[in-house]
Amino acid sequence: MPGNSVALVTGAARGIGRAVVDALAGDGFHIVALDRDFEGSDLVESGSLALLKYDLTDVAGIAALVASLGRIDVLVNNAGVQNGLAIDDYTEAARERILAVNLKAPVELIRSVSRQMLERHRVHRAGSAGRVINLTSVAAFMAHTDLWYGVTKAGIVSFTRSFAAQLGPQGIQVNAIAPGPIDTDMLNKFAQPERRAQLMQAVWSRRAGTPPELAEVVRWLASEAPVILNGAVIDVTDGCFLR
Repeated sequence: MPGNSVALVTGAARGIGRAVVDALAGDGFHIVALDRDFEGSDLVESGSLALLKYDLTDVAGIAALVASLGRIDVLVNNAGVQNGLAIDDYTEAARERILAVNLKAPVELIRSVSRQMLERHRVHRAGSAGRVINLTSVAAFMAHTDLWYGVTKAGIVSFTRSFAAQLGPQGIQVNAIAPGPIDTDMLNKFAQPERRAQLMQAVWSRRAGTPPELAEVVRWLASEAPVILNGAVIDVTDGCFLR
């Protein structure tokens, strides 16, 4: 797909998103890197990399934002939050933020980006209409100490399949990746200690995966995955969850 292809990556300033930027840039993509805060990030704008500061809790503004960006060939819905709270400790604000960033924003991004993908495909009738890659988690399939985080990750699995059913016949691939423990701030700072311990006892390598390792799976889905792969959820768990 690369060449003049453009990828929009959310949560791009650090962690998995930052590694995805490198992986896709290495494949020749032009990148729009979206994050609410680039402070402390080593990303630097260039001819092939644009930095876009945007807070995804502003779900209502996403359609206009996408319209302003022009061509998007690949959407990587990576941005996500985890509060590490027990259900009784959740405030209304914390609940609404996790629902907005983890569920509402990616749905609206897919809805908005797919419109221009389909229009471009209708005009040119060449190749794939576009690709969407959603980052979910093994939390979608197992009990989680942060209930609302698990709920949102299960929701990503559901809307991945729903959008694949809707958009697949029109040439858009919609797939998801469900990682196990990855060495990021989300795991190290926000995941509850008992959750981390449980995962690290289960993974076969006895270590967390790295963002570049996971980014390679994103790169493959964006560039090389065959068109018949649609509506899939790819587990990248190092054995901590088998299904």
